[in-house]
Amino acid sequence: MLVLKPEDTRIKNAITLLHLLLKEDGISRVGLSRMTGLTKTTVSAIIKEFRDSGIVEESNQVSTGNIGKSPIPLHIRADVVYTIGVHIGRERLETLLMDARMNIITHKRGEDYNKFGQEGVIDSLFSNINKLMEYAKRKEIDVGAIGIGIPGPLDARAGIVKQPPKFKGWKDVPLGNIVQKEYGIPVWIENDANVSALAEKWLGSGRNIHNFINILLNEGIGAGVIINNELYQGTYDFVGEIGHFLCYEQGQFRYLEDIAGVDVLLHLVSSQGLRVKSLKEIAELLQQDNQVANSIVKKLATWVGSAIVNAIHMIGPQTVFIGGEMVVLGEPLIQPIRETVSHYLFGEQAVNIQFSSISSKAVQSGAGIYAMIQWLEKKEYRNLKRLIS
Repeated sequence: MLVLKPEDTRIKNAITLLHLLLKEDGISRVGLSRMTGLTKTTVSAIIKEFRDSGIVEESNQVSTGNIGKSPIPLHIRADVVYTIGVHIGRERLETLLMDARMNIITHKRGEDYNKFGQEGVIDSLFSNINKLMEYAKRKEIDVGAIGIGIPGPLDARAGIVKQPPKFKGWKDVPLGNIVQKEYGIPVWIENDANVSALAEKWLGSGRNIHNFINILLNEGIGAGVIINNELYQGTYDFVGEIGHFLCYEQGQFRYLEDIAGVDVLLHLVSSQGLRVKSLKEIAELLQQDNQVANSIVKKLATWVGSAIVNAIHMIGPQTVFIGGEMVVLGEPLIQPIRETVSHYLFGEQAVNIQFSSISSKAVQSGAGIYAMIQWLEKKEYRNLKRLIS
């Protein structure tokens, strides 16, 4: 049994309240006490610390019509920290600036760099961050942290990009240190599928779902896993790598993303004499009921569906969200996935398969949220350690 010291318990309680304040904007002290089971005295003491450190503010009391003091709504201060969220994809880079209430202030889409090497991608990264920094300076906004979502495998704690498949020239790159040295503010990196799941949890259709899987269907295929409302990261930063589920095809084992990634889909369709350069053009063929395109998409979707069945049997989610570039294909993609899951799912559990509600900005939003939460937690940890000592 784990025995917590009093100061550890206080920090744990503070982090719990911090997360609730982020999720339930306008909640009162009474509401926090009711939702957590903490005493009103404990809640009030922690909220006082939040207010003193500039994390939380109050708004006007809300009249309930009942006798007694009306509850006072509490809010995370939007200006307590501003973060930049970055999505480093295999073909392009996208960034945004957000406040501590997860409002997106502005966003930038970088140029395609699929022919760049590592240095070119980092140059593009700096160029896009610089544009947001210049915008922030004009608006008198002080950026406090940067979050980066990038394909794994990673050593997220050390900020190192190991060697992502289909990402040439990247091996053991200390990206966190490179960016932190450039801008002098905290930088966190995390797997793109993981931060995408965070965005779905905080901003999308996963807000009220306790257990779900969020899948990114891009050149690589990955998944972020939310268990009991928390991002599950495991020990070695390899959680959710369903793109490396083994599939047996044509007499050999192959990884899922090597037979069902976006690049594979484009190649297969083009090899059948259909001149396409983008997923949008494939989507147009599907709308025209092109049988060749339909057949190829259905085959790839069936492979994805089989991987989802395996993931469901391991994790037991309520919902599986489908995000990433392939969502543009619509029903011809998701229907075969649903059919495969329905046919092979063990037991009678009901698992909803649906498209992500925030797919287009999911990774950069999630990266900004991840950096914001890390920054707030570290700020409060330091404050409480100072008070305890």
